[in-house]
Amino acid sequence: MKNVVGILLFMLVAVTGCKKNWNEHYEEQGSISQLDLLAYLKTQPQYSLFVSKLEEYGIAEELTRDQELTIWAVPNDQMAAFESSTEDKISILKYHINNLKYDSGKLKDGLKLITLNGKYLMVSRKDNQAYVGDAKLIKANQFCKNGVVHEIDLLLKPDVSIYDYLRGLGNDYSIIRDSVLAMNDTIFDLSNSVPIGVDPTGNTLYDSVFTITNPIFEKANIRSEFANVTMFLPANQIIKNCFDDLQRLYNQFGKKFLREDSLIAYTWIKEAIFYNEIITDYGTKDLTSAFNRLWKPGIQLVDPQYKRMSNGRIFNVTKLKIPNNVHIQMIKQLFHYYEYVPENEKANLFGLANVTAIEPKDRDKVSFPTLGIELTYRTLLIRGDIADNKPASINFTPIMLARKPDGSTGYKVVEVPPGEYNLYMGFLAKNHPFVNIYVDDKLVAKSLNVEPSTPWNYDRATNTVAGTKYNGWGGLVGPVVIEGDKIRSFKIKVEFAGLGKGTVENIEPYHWALIPTVNNY
Repeated sequence: MKNVVGILLFMLVAVTGCKKNWNEHYEEQGSISQLDLLAYLKTQPQYSLFVSKLEEYGIAEELTRDQELTIWAVPNDQMAAFESSTEDKISILKYHINNLKYDSGKLKDGLKLITLNGKYLMVSRKDNQAYVGDAKLIKANQFCKNGVVHEIDLLLKPDVSIYDYLRGLGNDYSIIRDSVLAMNDTIFDLSNSVPIGVDPTGNTLYDSVFTITNPIFEKANIRSEFANVTMFLPANQIIKNCFDDLQRLYNQFGKKFLREDSLIAYTWIKEAIFYNEIITDYGTKDLTSAFNRLWKPGIQLVDPQYKRMSNGRIFNVTKLKIPNNVHIQMIKQLFHYYEYVPENEKANLFGLANVTAIEPKDRDKVSFPTLGIELTYRTLLIRGDIADNKPASINFTPIMLARKPDGSTGYKVVEVPPGEYNLYMGFLAKNHPFVNIYVDDKLVAKSLNVEPSTPWNYDRATNTVAGTKYNGWGGLVGPVVIEGDKIRSFKIKVEFAGLGKGTVENIEPYHWALIPTVNNY
């Protein structure tokens, strides 16, 4: 009997304690009113201006519906912003109402709430303080019969979509703005158009609805309110700086900056700046765009203070670089340019070992009628003495031709951006000895057999101009890495490594070419 009494007493205490804890918890959650939202707000004088505007613009009746809502109530001292705003007043007011009830416990960081104006409202938390948009939650959980009221410290301004923001940009952003909008196409939306009659020829007349389409929307729907997209936005000056850098770089290794180069760069920019995710910790990892383009935050620089959009966020780009493997198709020069270096400067550029003679040589003539080109392959012949058992070699600083002020032909040292490349070369391949190839004194290929005409004879193989054997890469020597963090010159060493079919120690290179690998950003 004592045990039964004890159990009953324990249960009574437990139930009483639970009831007390529940009541305390509920009181912490906020006040409770049996009024509907509109009636409740009218009992709160601090919201009188907010309520009057809901009534003035015909929105107040929404708060009496038999459906739970969330109201973001603005106190009177913050309603002056409403009067001074030039934006659509109804849209602003509807932005303060959600179709579902969200008490403060449901306001998780990153939550997106769809509002009555069709735009999303973003919830964020910092130091255990809840924010909606830019507004701080200052009095939460005023529960009513059909929803909840939260007081916020300022009037909410509806966010726009990334597309609408882009469309409204000024001329400082005209390059990216116009290039994106130029891809728009307006399509008649038959399913949403309403028939309103028939014309004299019997054709149906519609109250027509048109839909904007854009290939970008298929990958990253910057127009949809239901998307989560990040955009990196470059101003005109940032793009111009990027292109100026490209031109300077091309000048360093002897290539003109052509229209097709600019098109490649523009295409990469448009495909690299859109992401199907909200990027939160910029700089912590490499990113892959919606178009599968690689974006390296250590190289592509942005302002970390992003702009919040209704369907994502925008970061302003502060420095933009087109990756090397995107815009550099080939860096290529010829060995016989040796002859354009004055004799008193050659020792600084070309290290010769066990060489008995060196001279440029004209070899085979060839024509490419479809291109209107005739040329003579000119090599650099380097002779050694096979009898001395010491391999001949040349440690060659790559150079290119440059026009002197007097109009004559001079030279300029080639400089290339650091990174990983594949080195290709060409020779007068017939009966050529085997060679060792070094770049910056690091062995790339040992005892390389360059006798086969394909791919080693001049530059007539591998990725030539379509339909011809002109201006190809030649034979693959191997991968090389140009070390450092700035563009610089480098050296290619060609060394005799033994005889094949030939009988003399003659090394006869024609060209070299560096092709960026996928790792060369």
